[in-house]
Amino acid sequence: MGGKTRKVEKKENRGSQRASLPHWVFRRWPQQKTPHRTDSASAALIALEKRLRREIGESGVQVRLALYDFAAGSGLEVEAHRKFYPASMIKVLLLLAALEQAEQGRLALEEPYRLRESDKYAGKNPVVGTGILRYAAAGNTYSTGELLYLMIALSDNVATNIIFERIGAAGCAATAKRLGLRESAFTRRFYDLESESSSNRSTAGDLTRMLLALHKREAAGETLTRRAIAMMTATVDKNRIGRHIGSEAIVANKVGTVGSIVGDMALIYFPRRPPLALTIAVEQPPAQGEAARLIGALAGEIIRTLSTYPPV
Repeated sequence: MGGKTRKVEKKENRGSQRASLPHWVFRRWPQQKTPHRTDSASAALIALEKRLRREIGESGVQVRLALYDFAAGSGLEVEAHRKFYPASMIKVLLLLAALEQAEQGRLALEEPYRLRESDKYAGKNPVVGTGILRYAAAGNTYSTGELLYLMIALSDNVATNIIFERIGAAGCAATAKRLGLRESAFTRRFYDLESESSSNRSTAGDLTRMLLALHKREAAGETLTRRAIAMMTATVDKNRIGRHIGSEAIVANKVGTVGSIVGDMALIYFPRRPPLALTIAVEQPPAQGEAARLIGALAGEIIRTLSTYPPV
């Protein structure tokens, strides 16, 4: 029974990791743009920021937002440098650290890992939340690449902790330093409530910087970067930044949710313009559903404004 279940899981996971994406997701857009295009995109960003700030003010909640537009070569921020607990969004830092080590030959993505019953605990605490490994039979084997996929697409906390044990807080810190992520740290396992390490932390600005690093191949080369982007496009929850986007774009995202934070970070790819990198987090939301709707509304305003810039 257990072996059969594992076989089905393995087939589904590998298929999802290798699912083909439209060619334009990986298109290399020209670095140089005409002044008209740059001015148009920049003017759109200025007007957009005013509308977003007004909508955020009317909502009455604390929003952290950081947007980077690859067409304009710039972006906008709203309270983007305030530190907060990013929940599962910090897993993107761990993904970047794993990609970097894999690119350097220090981590083999095909190496098998045998699941242990102890992996389902962080100290004395059961590792709960989304994902499948907390229900899986001890002794099942998963490759490192499959664990990364589960960490991102299903936000599996057991898989995350296994990867974290391989990379370590020092490995995450080294990647963060190299990428200029001054306010981000992955220092403790999920649900390790007795840990003496400080809580994981980041800012909306740093989370968006992580997205830039992934898209710009700063952590790894083309093959591994494409694999990581495919993992993020497979993220199950598209009901925040992707809420009103529809089929006209591809959303490669990672959500984060705890009682004090509801957030989403995404690379948004379009067929006829360079991508956007966007993080939106709502702190101390009155309800998770309301926060998700606000994130969707703000992202929708951004997409409506910028999806046609620059003219091509």
